Amino acid sequence: MKKWVKVGLVWGIWMFLGITFIKSLIFGEVITLKVVIIESFLWMIVGLLYGYISDKYKLVKTKFKK
Repeated sequence: MKKWVKVGLVWGIWMFLGITFIKSLIFGEVITLKVVIIESFLWMIVGLLYGYISDKYKLVKTKFKK
């Protein structure tokens, strides 16, 4: 797996958890299965875009083992 894919997926997972669950707990919003499914796809796509852009422009330097 390419480095930018790993970076993007990790970033997307953290953003998914933070935005979906922590924000909902803070603001008292209801978490439904529909919201979880939509936001999981959204954050994975955004995470992959983030990983690709950060790799292309060398914005993030990580040390993943091959």
